[in-house]
Amino acid sequence: MFPAGRPDLRTRYVTLRSGLRLRAVECGDNTNPTILLVHGWGCSAYVFRENLIPFAKAGYYAVAVELKGHGLSDKPTHPAEYRLDSMRVHLEEIIDALGGRVIVCGLSMGAALGAHVAWASTERVRALVMVSPVGFSGVHGLTAIRMGTPGFLTPKLPAIAGRWTIKLLLDVVNGRLRKITPRDVDEYYAPMQFPEFVIATRHLLHEFNWNAQFRKLSVPSLIITGGRDHFVSQKSVKRYCRTMPSLRHMVIRDAGHVIYDEAAPVVNDAILEFLASAMLAA
Repeated sequence: MFPAGRPDLRTRYVTLRSGLRLRAVECGDNTNPTILLVHGWGCSAYVFRENLIPFAKAGYYAVAVELKGHGLSDKPTHPAEYRLDSMRVHLEEIIDALGGRVIVCGLSMGAALGAHVAWASTERVRALVMVSPVGFSGVHGLTAIRMGTPGFLTPKLPAIAGRWTIKLLLDVVNGRLRKITPRDVDEYYAPMQFPEFVIATRHLLHEFNWNAQFRKLSVPSLIITGGRDHFVSQKSVKRYCRTMPSLRHMVIRDAGHVIYDEAAPVVNDAILEFLASAMLAA
């Protein structure tokens, strides 16, 4: 699993106040400003493989953490662990474990979590980048997905989910800027060796609040969306921008949902440009 074979990246485990042990992939000088990369539902640090090094070279300490239930981090199985308030506190504990205020760069669910933390505790977040945020306007098809994954089926899900499921999901979330590779399928499939991973992702679908209120934030914020994203509507993003007029918005026309790897050079440049101006303003 990533970052195997990447001597330019470091892996370590972080123990939180809750006692949970999480895996982090990092690079750069840890005395530099911290960019915390927060993945979305069902992802791992692999999704940020093209972002860590550019951020470190630009003078940041870049850390991609795997949230509870994901990757090689601990995977509690109680449903309450995956409700919005619990996930928000979880991200706050991660930030505290890193030792100070951070720049949160989130993807999908991770972007929404970053916004919730930035609103609830501004002392923890210096700036926020939301890429393909999901968690403020519902999820297309979620009702059908929940109906297809009832509670009694939970113990059987690890046996039902297969490599074909991963390939199907990746085809749905991808845009036109890159093709899905066998390595992509392998990396996203790898956590399925742990039955708790499938259970955790099922709990998130059922327990997490995917339709929370978007609130005006006081930290510098950027939102990046893909023109071919099936999960984030431009109508919703316009509503976020009306709620928060200072929110900067960038659209990558042919990108899908997982823009960090699909359009890495464009995203990296946009984030670094935004942070340069945000840090000067701060």
